[in-house]
Amino acid sequence: MAAKNPPKALFARKLCKMPSFARAKRIIITFHSLGDLDAVGAAIALQRFIGKRAIVAPPDSPNSAARRLIELTKTPTVLFSTLQLGPKDFIVVLDSSSPHLLPHLAGIRPGLIIDHHPKLGGEISGEIEINDPSVSSVCEMLCFLLNPSDKASCLSLALGIISDSAFFRNASSTTFEAMACLLERGGLSYSQLLSLAISPESLGERIEALRSCQSVCAERVGSYIIATALAKSHSAHFAETLLHLGADISFVGSAEEGGHISARMREGLKNEIGLDRIMAEVGKAFGGSGSGHSMAAAASVKKEELKDALALCTKLSEQLLLSMEHGKIKKIQW
Repeated sequence: MAAKNPPKALFARKLCKMPSFARAKRIIITFHSLGDLDAVGAAIALQRFIGKRAIVAPPDSPNSAARRLIELTKTPTVLFSTLQLGPKDFIVVLDSSSPHLLPHLAGIRPGLIIDHHPKLGGEISGEIEINDPSVSSVCEMLCFLLNPSDKASCLSLALGIISDSAFFRNASSTTFEAMACLLERGGLSYSQLLSLAISPESLGERIEALRSCQSVCAERVGSYIIATALAKSHSAHFAETLLHLGADISFVGSAEEGGHISARMREGLKNEIGLDRIMAEVGKAFGGSGSGHSMAAAASVKKEELKDALALCTKLSEQLLLSMEHGKIKKIQW
């Protein structure tokens, strides 16, 4: 077990020493909008660790892979907006501390926040905060904090790690240590996990990717290519597709969710450019928000400002790339 992570007994004692947790009638576990495998997997494992007092309360519908995990583990959930909060409720927030990704918590101070995203300013605060940007996922953190042994918890945490580490592209030695523990304790096979972690591309995703190709604009900066595009939906899927087509950095804007930009980047730029910081700046510039990881991030902006926001994404990326190598910017003609 990694020494930097407190063991299960210590984590349990820390929670029990919190007066608000000890006297709480309900422990409400929630996470960011459109919960992914990391957020939902962590919520399922924490709910099983705490027991009957704990309720998993998504703010809205999680993504398709996360919904499948909820069904597979037979985890009951209650929409956060339907809860009548009382003074004896203790709220735990997982996988985010951004107010723009947690609008359902407006005016509410959580008792505990567990997150792995770097703090860029303006985050909500909790009575206790556990934050470690060096890890791949909240599920990796909870593997060591909870030390689970039941199959459902191990499965949930393992899927969250696979997903948020981008299939171990963002992994560290502790990520592999966590996965090895979960596979052994849960009696799981990695091939089984892969079949659950990979969402098959829907017909809608494939059609939208093809339609969106006509909106692609690419610029060459030295030996790198920045690609931008507009899509009606599935912006994250198309941003990933642009990397497979040859882009080094991609930004895809979509009017879904009121205005959203998904950003992706190749592994080779990981230590040079942080998409999380670019997205935070873009979100701030257009009155929205941005966060994520070094190689995968997102920002929310107004849908009528998507084109201007994409232009700023390109400009900020160009500045960072030009500081690496003094190349010239060249627009690629199709």
